[in-house]
Amino acid sequence: MVMRIGIMTYHFSDNYGALFQAYALREWFLAQGYDAQFVNYHPEHVEGGGNFELGNFFSKKNLKVLYLRFSKLKTKFFGNRQQKKNFEEFRSNYLGVNGAEYKDISDLESASLEFDLLVCGSDQIWNPSDQFGLDPVYFLNFEIKNKNVRRISYAPSFGRDEISAKYHNQLIKMIKKLDGVSARELSGVSIITNLADIEVSCVPDPTFLLNDYSKVMTPYPLKVGRYVFCYALRSRAVIGEATEMIADNLGASIYSPYNSHRRWREIGETVYPCPRQWLYLMENSDFVVTNSFHGTALSILLNKPFIVVGLREGKSSLNARALNLLEAVGLRSRFIDNSTQEIIDEILNSPIDWRMVNANICNLRMQGEAYLNDQLSKMKGDIDG
Repeated sequence: MVMRIGIMTYHFSDNYGALFQAYALREWFLAQGYDAQFVNYHPEHVEGGGNFELGNFFSKKNLKVLYLRFSKLKTKFFGNRQQKKNFEEFRSNYLGVNGAEYKDISDLESASLEFDLLVCGSDQIWNPSDQFGLDPVYFLNFEIKNKNVRRISYAPSFGRDEISAKYHNQLIKMIKKLDGVSARELSGVSIITNLADIEVSCVPDPTFLLNDYSKVMTPYPLKVGRYVFCYALRSRAVIGEATEMIADNLGASIYSPYNSHRRWREIGETVYPCPRQWLYLMENSDFVVTNSFHGTALSILLNKPFIVVGLREGKSSLNARALNLLEAVGLRSRFIDNSTQEIIDEILNSPIDWRMVNANICNLRMQGEAYLNDQLSKMKGDIDG
């Protein structure tokens, strides 16, 4: 019988990086001959805010809930409907996600799910939110029909290099229930090992498990000419100026994908790609400028000249994710936190040694595969036993 694998991650997000890390993990399992599918868990608290806290309307939690609810309504009524449809089609056609959603633990447990292996990861599923905290479901802390199911994590991220002490006890309790534990960043490994006496593997983001993305790309109609692809999230600070300076130097246009959460001045010309076109735009650009983890990961995998612009002030803790990855492939110098002409000139005059980088990518891929194959072999042993 073919073993059934259930994957728990942020597969529902209208975010390019979230979709491609989900796609890559499932594709790897399918290539090994397993029946892999996503557990269609889509809790309201992740993007819709969830419930308000009673008694203190102006609490940090309530303000976050209010912001998320407003953003959801804004996107629903004023967002780009074609792009929304494109994300939904990608989930259906390339992630295999169809059917009803599960909104909470009771929905999951009443569904009588049948899997031999449950995998939680990747993305920031272990990053506690202001409005909800840690979600037990993303630690696979729920019951399914198969009482002997093996539960493991693959490359989940805390999103930062430390988490509040108020979550420590809950975190320890939930992680110790997993049969196999891994994290995406070394900082994540440190968080776990400092709190619990368990073995933790550091494995790469699922996008590194694949070495060819050509079959999932499709052209986006553009004007003829050179262009810089800017994938900016959360802020325009520094990245806007850096992109403009690089484009001026290269004599290139600037294209930036539409972002429904953008609250800053446009960087170049806004484009509206579906996920497959987003990857095509990156692949065919002359240069990529990003402040996104998956923008970084896919620039590396596609061997594109790129820089990563650090987030600032209250968002600076999120830089740990990209920095950890850049150090792992030997490209720490591609991270900048300022956009002076001297810094930009140095970047443009420093070609990347892709032979070295690709060797490091190969090593990362082997680490990820070794961890997954070890967990699969243990699952087979449990079944045979």
